[in-house]
Amino acid sequence: MLGDYVIRLSILVLILLLMGIHVVMAESSAGNVTVNIFNVNGKPASSMHGVVYGILVNAYNEKGMGPVFMNNNSQLIFKGIQPGTYILYVYYYPNSTAFNYTEYWGNLTINVFPGKAITYNFTRNMPWIKNVYVNSTQLGNGSRAIITVSVVVYNPQSVSFNGVVTVYISSQESPLNAQVRNQSVTLNPGVNNVNFTYTLSQPGTYYAYVVLKVYVTQPLGQPRTTDQYDWTPIITVYLVSFTESGLPSGTLWWVSINGTRESSNTNTITLLLPNGTYQYEILPVNGYVANITNRSLSLNGLTVNEPMIIGVGFKSKRMPIISDVIIIVVSLIILVTVALVVLRFRSRNAFDDVATA
Repeated sequence: MLGDYVIRLSILVLILLLMGIHVVMAESSAGNVTVNIFNVNGKPASSMHGVVYGILVNAYNEKGMGPVFMNNNSQLIFKGIQPGTYILYVYYYPNSTAFNYTEYWGNLTINVFPGKAITYNFTRNMPWIKNVYVNSTQLGNGSRAIITVSVVVYNPQSVSFNGVVTVYISSQESPLNAQVRNQSVTLNPGVNNVNFTYTLSQPGTYYAYVVLKVYVTQPLGQPRTTDQYDWTPIITVYLVSFTESGLPSGTLWWVSINGTRESSNTNTITLLLPNGTYQYEILPVNGYVANITNRSLSLNGLTVNEPMIIGVGFKSKRMPIISDVIIIVVSLIILVTVALVVLRFRSRNAFDDVATA
């Protein structure tokens, strides 16, 4: 009996020893991975609002682990990772923008070695938006302004990506009632310019919000947002009204602004113009002359809610043919009358001279 007990106890101790050895070997073979996360400008990602996290996927069996969230030191730390090759996918949730799309920042290949701690640096490497601005404006029909908005996208990689750029234009920093444009793009390495045209019909300050999505393989599906440009003011347009008086109702008249003509058959020509200085001209109307010819106007410092009103007065010109005929006829009558008087006077003097002789 005692012998059996000793034998069983010895077997149990051996099993426990073997299990301990296995655990120690497993722990000693695992490694820790620290990844420092940087934004495109080289600054630590912790300087941004929102949350950065990473998903680690085994390159061979595609088993994933995570997400692991970035700490205050801009680090993703993965502990107890078995040796092998992994792909780290990095994502960013802004938590401060209008749409809050989760952005995909790129991936990094990581090699884990037995019992070693290793540190990698990751810099955001998916296409991102550098700038959004209005590159041209022109007058539209009536009180409208046509603007061309340029979105500058930078692709830091050496390969091209297909994607979609979406732009929202609004006077309220809100997607409600915003004008929305989508454009499919091919983003070549380096700088890419994507242009959108909008028509503005009200004075005020307009804002743009831009979302960039790219077709790229990663765990969260595609197309994937790689960047979004929060609401930013792009242009302020002011209301300028030319009001005429003196023309018959329904008469067509024109104003030229920096060489562009606008017309109306009412007494008002209304324009939307961005900030700046403009040269304008009131064009002639048949039979009438305006009290304004060439002048300039400046919108610098103008209040958006207070339109600039320019009064234009027209006066009727005399009809040249009728007036000239009247003058000629009157002049001829006067000349004939004077001539008759002179002739009559001379005839009378001649008769008096003969009678006297």
